[in-house]
Amino acid sequence: MTKEPEMTVDWTAGESTVRWNDGGAAVEKHHGAPPQSVMTWTHDGETLVLVVEALDTRPFTPKDNAVVYRADGTELLRLSPPADLLSDPNAVLGFYSAYRDSAGLPLLVIATRSGDFQGRLDLAAGAVRDARTWR
Repeated sequence: MTKEPEMTVDWTAGESTVRWNDGGAAVEKHHGAPPQSVMTWTHDGETLVLVVEALDTRPFTPKDNAVVYRADGTELLRLSPPADLLSDPNAVLGFYSAYRDSAGLPLLVIATRSGDFQGRLDLAAGAVRDARTWR
């Protein structure tokens, strides 16, 4: 079980700006469109912020719409859906949302043209692992 982060994120669905406070330093991240979801968690004593950016369903657009930030606002990594999710990579739309699993860790939902998938964030690999059908 992970420890609940003490940081509070100031974001409401529909807003394009995500704000949080890192020990007195205010952090703001502006996005071109409102994010799909935002969550925080603690990993190895470090508080992290996951932002699932707006989903762009147009063909041949980047699908790396999930980003993990450190508490100070620096980007730790940007996520892409697993490359082997479907035989047609153009059918993968990108990340749709993120939820907290039973251990308090991010569970990412990946949208495709043939149904949604879920996967767990592997920070060490900078990837989504254990992808399987969502619900």
